[in-house]
Amino acid sequence: MGTDTPESIDAAVLAFCATIAPGMPEYVDVVPGEGAQIAYCFDNAAAAVKRHGGSVAYGWIIWRWPGRYLEAEHHAVCRRADGTLHDVTPMLYGQTRILFLSDPGAVFDPTRFRPNRLMAEPGNAVAEDYVALSIQRADILNAYGEPGMDHALTPQDQARLDAINPRWMALYRELERG
Repeated sequence: MGTDTPESIDAAVLAFCATIAPGMPEYVDVVPGEGAQIAYCFDNAAAAVKRHGGSVAYGWIIWRWPGRYLEAEHHAVCRRADGTLHDVTPMLYGQTRILFLSDPGAVFDPTRFRPNRLMAEPGNAVAEDYVALSIQRADILNAYGEPGMDHALTPQDQARLDAINPRWMALYRELERG
């Protein structure tokens, strides 16, 4: 299954959001904009604002794998003149709404990558271990630049990843089993 838009804004979601930015998360409809591409939210939002007006709102998409963990992903949406938000970026798995936590301090800067933030759901030891290893992996990989791009790792960092990956993948499989 994996992460998806949280079904409700409950105490766990609010506690997680409070570790990221002040304010309340809100559901935002996803209506892909003209020429918008998956994973290019900053470009997509800027292009839509240029075409239709409004402003870019920066913040975080909140994802949840119920009973396992929560994840925040740096994101941008559009703010209309009346203040309503809408997301013009198509989602990888076709979500038609997201949970968005506004964070005016999280303005996009192409020279400063903002890593995803994770938090295990309370009481799930497997998720706690998985999240801890995910953070370790991200710390190694994010030091090499833009995520998702192939980079030549130093032998030391490759060895660190090789030591983490088997346990990390086993924990993920355990999370999948529930």
